[in-house]
Amino acid sequence: MPNASPARAENKAIDIDSVRRWALGGVARLCLWAACLVNAPALAAGPDDFADLLRRADAIKSVNPGEFVRLLDGLHEQQEQLSLHQREHLQYLQGWRHAYAGNYGAAIPLLESIVDNSSNPTLQFRAGSTATNVRALSAQYEAAFLQLNKLLSRLPEVTDNDARLQGLSVAADLYVLVGEYDLGLQYAEQVIKENASGRGVCRGQQIRLDALCKTKRIKADHPDLQNSINACLQQGESLAANAIRTTLVRLLLRERRLDDAIVVLERHYPEVERSRYPRGISEWESLMATAYQRRGSTASAQQMALRSVEHSVKDQFTQPLVAAYRVLYEESEKQGAIGDALAYLKKSAAADKAYLDDVTARQLAYERVKSNTLSTKSQLDALNQENKLLQLQRKLDSKAAETSRLYIALLMLVLVFIALWAYRTKRSQLYFMKLSQVDSLTGIANRPRFLELAEAVLETARKSQQQASVVLCDLDHFKSINDRYGHAAGDHVLRQAVIACQAHLRISDIFGRVGGEEFGIVLPGCGLTDAMERAEQLRQALSAIQPEYQGERCPVSGSFGVTSTEISGYELRQLMAHADAALYRAKAAGRDRVLPFAGGAASRENSEIDVDDVLSAGRA
Repeated sequence: MPNASPARAENKAIDIDSVRRWALGGVARLCLWAACLVNAPALAAGPDDFADLLRRADAIKSVNPGEFVRLLDGLHEQQEQLSLHQREHLQYLQGWRHAYAGNYGAAIPLLESIVDNSSNPTLQFRAGSTATNVRALSAQYEAAFLQLNKLLSRLPEVTDNDARLQGLSVAADLYVLVGEYDLGLQYAEQVIKENASGRGVCRGQQIRLDALCKTKRIKADHPDLQNSINACLQQGESLAANAIRTTLVRLLLRERRLDDAIVVLERHYPEVERSRYPRGISEWESLMATAYQRRGSTASAQQMALRSVEHSVKDQFTQPLVAAYRVLYEESEKQGAIGDALAYLKKSAAADKAYLDDVTARQLAYERVKSNTLSTKSQLDALNQENKLLQLQRKLDSKAAETSRLYIALLMLVLVFIALWAYRTKRSQLYFMKLSQVDSLTGIANRPRFLELAEAVLETARKSQQQASVVLCDLDHFKSINDRYGHAAGDHVLRQAVIACQAHLRISDIFGRVGGEEFGIVLPGCGLTDAMERAEQLRQALSAIQPEYQGERCPVSGSFGVTSTEISGYELRQLMAHADAALYRAKAAGRDRVLPFAGGAASRENSEIDVDDVLSAGRA
């Protein structure tokens, strides 16, 4: 049928593939399970048996995670009988296993040990490719791109087709991750073209279709989607097939084909769960939660959103996690569960802020590595040119003085070029350093820089037993300014508020933007009374500015929460929590006022709030 849904097109391919895999692999799996689990001493039969088991484990690691784990456990018990190369291969597979389970901290040392110490160049390259991918997944982006540059420089020397597939796939993934879609598509198409072991079409199309989806260059009915899923199933690559189905579901939701999306999600959910891949499971459940919410199935949406949060990788903030928290917040709000709604709203805002920070970090890391790579190449080219000129000068020393002076002049030009290049490179480095420390809108310290400076000031105060105070300021009704006058007016108000505050701050005071319309101030040498007076000056300064934007007056006021080291100690986390508690009191008391931290049960409860939650939570 020409208009048949993509959700119904793969039954035949699944059945054929299941029969084929059962017929070809059933006996082999039975023998291997028996060797590993029932009769473990049989592993000691000889080196060839171990090599076969390692190859088998390597081949099924993403196809049959359960059997893969059992094989590794059996080999681990017999590792004393393995050769050096076999132990290295086992170590690589153990690193891959940790990465698949989301345990990146354990995976990276195992993989990089092989990169540094293995005598097998193919295994080195594969371990380096996996380590690069794991570093990207764990948000170590600069290290990932540095490692990627090394891999790409070695790629022409790699002859093993599977290793090339892995390296090219990692390159394509990373370039798509940072928005370099054209580069990512080039590497994905090279993966498809080489089609190593018949798996290149599956892996390459997975990355290609993801890039086309993100750039809105493909629709859900495109035949490449179903053809690629079938290609993956024929190779037993269910993990890659589900990744393509994830892309298909996103397209169906984008095209408002809700019923088709839910059919795909529900039909393949058990298969996704069996994969034991936490990131994939969490993303699938987040999509199910979104789809159920759009259909109006509140209970199912909440259940899937909670599962998505549960299966998300620890300390990893992704779009699916943000979407899951958003579903929980919106559904709790609809049900009138205000407490739950506020809690989920805070988590959603924190996850969203962390995800945006992660996007910025990966872009900056890519640009830094790209800039350093170009600088290094330029430096090498300049040094090579200089060496050539010096050699030429030695050859021409016997010629006339006029010719010698000419070449000396050319050499000086090259040295001037190098000096200019070094100057420009230094400026670029300083520019990127400033970007990472300053809030681009207001010109004051951003959140990470503010925390760094605040820690240093408090440590100095603690050692010298001087007092210090922390003030948190939040602009009142800032959302209404954005809604009424527009975000451009809101940006103008933020800049004017910062200018007004700076006029009343000392050069030794620390001033930073810690949230959307929230600012933090550290006042060294000030007790609580002095800090309250200083905060009152700032409050009056905000009330007096009355900024105008395109002829419209935008009245501004601020609420202030104050605490000091004599009350809250010298720990920044405690000071910020107490100042935030005081700020909430000021908001609750009617806004446009300064209140100190008052202590008490409620305040003690607030003092347990994590500083990151304090700094990222938005206020009205």
